[in-house]
Formats: sequence, C-alpha cells, structure tokens
Amino acid sequence: MSNTPFDFKNKKDRNDFFIALFVILFFGWLFYYFGYQRNTDLDLLEDDVAVASIATDIGDTDGDGILNTSDTCPLQPGLANAGGCPRDSDGDGVNDYYDRCPETQGKKKNKGCPELIGQDMDGDGFVGEADLCPDIAGPDNGCPPDFDKDGVPNEVDDCPRQKGSVANNGCPPDQDLDGVPDGIDKCPSVAGIKENAGCPADTDRDGVYDAEDKCPNLAGITANAGCPADTDKDGVYDSEDKCPKEKGPVSNGGCPAKVADKDGDGVPDELDKCPNRAGPASTKGCPEVEMTVAEKKVISDAISSVVFLPASANLTEYSKGLVTKIAALMKKYPDAKLRISGHTDSLGQAGDNLTLSRNRAASCLNLLANKGVDKNRMSSQGFGETKPIADNNTKAGRQKNRRVEFELYY
Repeated sequence: MSNTPFDFKNKKDRNDFFIALFVILFFGWLFYYFGYQRNTDLDLLEDDVAVASIATDIGDTDGDGILNTSDTCPLQPGLANAGGCPRDSDGDGVNDYYDRCPETQGKKKNKGCPELIGQDMDGDGFVGEADLCPDIAGPDNGCPPDFDKDGVPNEVDDCPRQKGSVANNGCPPDQDLDGVPDGIDKCPSVAGIKENAGCPADTDRDGVYDAEDKCPNLAGITANAGCPADTDKDGVYDSEDKCPKEKGPVSNGGCPAKVADKDGDGVPDELDKCPNRAGPASTKGCPEVEMTVAEKKVISDAISSVVFLPASANLTEYSKGLVTKIAALMKKYPDAKLRISGHTDSLGQAGDNLTLSRNRAASCLNLLANKGVDKNRMSSQGFGETKPIADNNTKAGRQKNRRVEFELYY
C-alpha cells in the first residue's frame, strides 16, 4: 500500500480530516459573503452622502445668478462667462458685476463709467443716465434685450447687468433692499452701504455703527458707545488721560485740579491766612511766631497781669507798661499780627460783661496804636464770661477769668 496525503491509518483520522476541511470552507464562505456585502453597503452610503452634499450645496450664495454647483467663486458675485468669478475687463478697478461700463475704463464714483452727463457713448440714442448700458448699443433702455440673460427683459429689469429672479425684478436677492445682494451682504437683514459690505456705515471701523456711535470718527469700544475707554468717566479718554483712575478736567490732562498752595503747607491758599508762610491747619496755615523765652514771658505776663480799674476799660499804670512791651515785639516782628481778646468773670449781667470785655480789648489795641503799631496788624474782640479758664465760684478763679489775651501770629 503506497503512502499518499490521503492515506489514513483508520476511519477516525479520515473523518476528522473531512470535518476540519468542511469547517474551513464554511467559515471562508461566511467571511467572503458578509465582507463583500458590507463593502457594498459602505459604497452606497458614501454615494448617498455625496448626493446629500451636492443637494445642500444647490443655491446661489453670492447672488450672482449662477448656482453654487456651477459657480467657481460661490462667495463672490461674478459673471457666467467667467465661471461665476468676478472680472474687471476694462481694468478700472470696478468689478464687471458692478461696472455699468465693463468695456470702458471709468471711475468708481460713476459706477465704472466715464462722465456720462450729456454723453451717448455707444451712439444708440440713449443719453447719460438714461442709458442703462452706456458702452453697449441696444434698443431697450440702451441695452440689448435681456442683456444679463436672466429671463427678465431689460425694459422691466431693475438690474439689467446682473442675473436675478423674476420675483426680485431681475435683481439678485436683497432682503434689506440696500443694493448689496444677500450673498455678499454681511448684514443681510439690516440696510447698509456697499463700502461696508452691506452693513450700516462705520466710519472708524470699531464695530459700532455710526448711527449709534457717539464718536463716529474715533475708534472706540461698544461698552463706551463707540468712544475710546474712559475708566474714570471724566470725559478724558484713557489713551490721553494722565490719571485714568481719577476724575479731572481736560485742562489738567484728566488729573484732579491742583489746589493753589503757595507755601506748600497743605492748606489751600483760599483758606490759608498766611499763604506765603507754611503753617499747620490748626492755625489756618499760619506758623507760630518763634520768640525767645524772654519774649514769650512778656506775652504771658500781659495775659496774667494786665488789669483795669473796677468796672471800667481804663488800664492801670502798671498794666500800661506791660502792654507797651508788646509794642516792642510787634516792631521786632514786622510781619506778625496781633489778636487781642477780652474776657470777664460771671459776676453781673452777661450783656454788660460782653460789652466790658470788648471795650477792654479795644483799649489795649488803642494803646498799642498810640505806641506806633499799625492798626491793620491788630484785631480785638470780646467774649464776656463765655470762655472761663477757672472756677467762677471762687475769688481766685474769678480773678483768672478777668483777663486780656494777646496772640502773635503770621
């Protein structure tokens, strides 16, 4: 018996071989059948997607009358013979789509035409603005019949050079009627101008339209109504404000107005009794007169020892001597001033005491004036019994309260 690949030792080996072969063939068929079917389904699905994509792309985005499926430039209005792309045949900077004279160089202000007043460029009998196609002769308002071939005759076509629809009188769709086709109008529901792509005028290009812009010629921010930022709301823009966080007038660069203070003591000149001499606010900007110990004793002796004859404003001879010493101080300090204030105890009527205190202060002022002190450098005032410095219930206290005070100041 010869050895071949199909010689089996027994029936069991032969049966196992054929069972294994059958299993391999069966799974091979399953893989082939279902794998092929899945690939076919995917191919069909891709075709459906492609068809759906084309279907959603059908339209005229740029409003030039050429469907997107045939428009090489679907976002820019153009011409049919240019594949839907813009063209400037005469090289005057005005796209043929908007150019009334696409074959003749003109100016933008004349919509691509030369000056048309009184002119009949194409010799068709239509003159100036009456000729809708100034550089091409035609019988229909100066144009050949249905020049843009949109199915709307020139005689009723409001846009004889632009493909449009019958429903829009031969013009491309323009929802806001601003003359800018919806396809290129960035503000299709708000009337605007061609210079701003169909949006309202925005001279400073800050995103705030001129109609709402309080600073239409100056770029600003929406939060400030189109004006530049002004953090402190003082009317001086931050870019020019030297103190952007503090209110101040324009005349001071946006900073708070500087208060006049000649002597720099912190007391404004309008409140400073000594605007040319630095002093504390407690003395209204005036400094203390810097006297020697002996000179200060002259003042304190006068305050404690100047007395008058009973119930009168007449000084005793001794008191006159004390007051006269103060005259010498006034001459030594010619810029100083003298404040004289009279006071009494509480005995007697308050009104009488007030009058007596005034008269006694004035008596001291007059004595000093007689000694050569300028009256304009002195002032006197009476306070009666209103400012006691001791107890009026005691004799010693009453004596202290009966006094005249002298204060030198600048």
